[in-house]
Amino acid sequence: MKTVFTLLCFTLLPLSIIAQQASDYFPAETGFVWNYRVAPLDPNNNEIDTLVYARQDTFALVSNYKNKLANIVLSKSGFSQTLPPIQLYTDTLYFNFDGTDAYEYFSTGSLEVLMAQLDSAQIASSFSFINFIRSLQNWYPVYKFGSNINSEYTLLSKDTTININGTDFKIRFEYLGTRLNDENISTGAGIFNCKKFLSEWKVSYVSIIGPFKILSTEDTIWIAPGNWIVKDIIPTNNIDLTVFQLGQISIPGLKTELQAITDVKPDVINPHTIYLSQNYPNPFNPITKIRYTIPDAVKSHNELVKLKVYDILGNEVVTLVNEEKPAGSYEVEFSGENLTSGVYFYKLQAGSYVETKKMVLLK
Repeated sequence: MKTVFTLLCFTLLPLSIIAQQASDYFPAETGFVWNYRVAPLDPNNNEIDTLVYARQDTFALVSNYKNKLANIVLSKSGFSQTLPPIQLYTDTLYFNFDGTDAYEYFSTGSLEVLMAQLDSAQIASSFSFINFIRSLQNWYPVYKFGSNINSEYTLLSKDTTININGTDFKIRFEYLGTRLNDENISTGAGIFNCKKFLSEWKVSYVSIIGPFKILSTEDTIWIAPGNWIVKDIIPTNNIDLTVFQLGQISIPGLKTELQAITDVKPDVINPHTIYLSQNYPNPFNPITKIRYTIPDAVKSHNELVKLKVYDILGNEVVTLVNEEKPAGSYEVEFSGENLTSGVYFYKLQAGSYVETKKMVLLK
């Protein structure tokens, strides 16, 4: 009897390990679409109804990104309940899975605009906010599905010195994570049994008597098996910077809730039509990739393909493709290394097919 029990335990053990794999919580195939309702929060963390908007994320493809195999999610948002298919994607998210850990790539994205404003305001002499925030871009195992409940883990800890009004302050930046108790939640897309996580960016002033927390941003995330993030709440953050003689500021919070999910591709490629995809990542700095497809319907002959990039005034920046192409899918890399930040357009012309899309370079 004891032998039977032992064999049963060893038989069930692999099943329990497999069930905890981080990849089990992400959709299995590309084309999965999340439709979210996003509500900004006031200083008391109440929803601001007049500012509610919709967000749609799409599991677009799996590709290598920054030395890891990434599940790439394209995101777009707008002030309408249903986003039109032609609306451009404005953000790109990257996820990687390794055992019980789910990695997320932290990218500065639009934060660089804010950092550039802080630098131009000359709040701190001899310190570049934009360069510092860029130095933090990396993969982080934000969601540790195998970690103990309520046990905090450190994703990043970095010290730096900032000079404000002639005084040096030693500042510590920390990125922390905690797995909380599992929770059943109800959403517009149904009821889910979720893994629950808390991630926190914390900034502390390190004095001779120890670190003194200046500010922290908390992000509570609910993740459902096979559906990924179904709820996300970032409370409003009231920050007291009087220690630096900068007064107080308030950063509005966000409440994001899943409303609907689908498992079909939102941008269906017509088998008789040449197709141009949205570049990824977008915004980008300085490299982005553009994909296009020439279908089997025209395989009897090659198509003369032209792919060009233009600035916002319509001036041609570069020709990426100018040659005949047989049927197939293609990917072209574009570098904005020698260009200034701003909006650019790329146009694909193949036979009678012409399409133009927008991309954003943020340095």
